[in-house]
Amino acid sequence: MSIKINNIKSILHISFIGIIVFIIHYALLYFFRRYIYAPDLLLIHPFMMSITILSIISIKIISRKAKFQMHGYAFLISSLVKMFLSVFFLLPVFQNDGLFRKEYVIQFFMIYFIYLIAEVFYLVQDFKNKIK
Repeated sequence: MSIKINNIKSILHISFIGIIVFIIHYALLYFFRRYIYAPDLLLIHPFMMSITILSIISIKIISRKAKFQMHGYAFLISSLVKMFLSVFFLLPVFQNDGLFRKEYVIQFFMIYFIYLIAEVFYLVQDFKNKIK
């Protein structure tokens, strides 16, 4: 299966948003490290960016190949898969009685929702452009 130019554009858009979020998060960690430090926190961004990009591409492929309007169902399934993958990503943190467990989980879900909002805005804009 070949990658279409629209998929490359979506990868670049989400990557750009992900890089900006990473820079802001890194700056906050640097300046407020006493309050929001958590070990291995910056591993969240590559994980979230990769599953968001895979989610967008899968939603676009499903909606292109489906005969009916499957946009909502495809988004629902991809969001459910992202949630399960996120729980598996956080499972070692939940099992560990570390000092920064609460901070790590809070920051993870803040980043999760930022990527989710970016994904929703991008997909809504993309589907509106397809209708026109």
